[in-house]
Parts: sequence; C-alpha cells; structure tokens
Amino acid sequence: MNVIGSKLVRNMLFAVVSVMMLCTSALGAEEQQRLSYPEVGITKSMLIRPSIGYWWNCTGVRLSGMYLNKDSHEFQSNIGYAFYDTVKLQQSVNLVTSWVVGSDPGADYRFGATGLSYCINYRGFFFELGLAVPWRDDIGNLEDDPVVPCLSWGYIYRFISD
Repeated sequence: MNVIGSKLVRNMLFAVVSVMMLCTSALGAEEQQRLSYPEVGITKSMLIRPSIGYWWNCTGVRLSGMYLNKDSHEFQSNIGYAFYDTVKLQQSVNLVTSWVVGSDPGADYRFGATGLSYCINYRGFFFELGLAVPWRDDIGNLEDDPVVPCLSWGYIYRFISD
C-alpha cells in the first residue's frame, strides 16, 4: 500500500473512533441495551442481495451476497462492533471483506478487498459507508487505486423484542 493509501486508512480510523466516542457520550451508556438477536434483510451495493446476520451483545457478523452469473456476482462479510444498540437504532463499526465481479459503463471489475465501514440501522433502514484496500485484482484496473469505497443501503430487520 502506498503512502496515500496508508494516510487515508489512518484518517478513516481516526474519524470512526471519534464518531464512536461522540455518539456514545452524547447518547448516554444507560440508554443502550445490549441484546442478542438475528437480522435479515435486503441490501444494495452493485447488486441487490439478501443479507443475514446475528449480534451477540455488541459483537456481530453479517453475510450478504448474490450470484447472477459468472460475470456478475458480489459477496460481503462483516464482523462488527456495535457501539450504540437500542431497539430503534444501531451504530456499528465493521471489518468488511468483499469479493466483487461486475461492470459499470466503461469498466469491468473482478476484485477482493478488505477494510472498515460505519453502519447505521434506524428502524430497519440500513446504510453502510467505508473504505477497503484491494488485495486481489484479476483484471488490473485497480492498480492505481489504494482504496475502493464500500457503500450499501437497504432494509435489514432486526428481531428485537421491545
């Protein structure tokens, strides 16, 4: 990884830790409920894909993916830490690993990447934003990109009792 990539990842880590500390102190630890529950949903990144996960107190895993054909598929796994988790709202930081095969107008992709993301789930509406470092690029069009964006959104129902 080059100097720009390492600085970007370091700045992203600083931003995520800052947001964690601000949100946790602003909302109050006494409001948080640490629960164990499954989650199921539909998310969209390059493809619309099903998602399934499970949270144990503040630690969780999520798997999502879709295989359409050999030229269009996407899989993602998350290992997360929820620094705020109530019935209505969950905020978490995740270690993300993705395998993406697809195309945009003018570019084809076939790569694997690992990075960090911030996720927010408010009453089921889910948004994830982060950066990942490519560790495999079969086509070679990411040679000059030290990081790639991780963005997904959708609806993930968390099976939490009130």
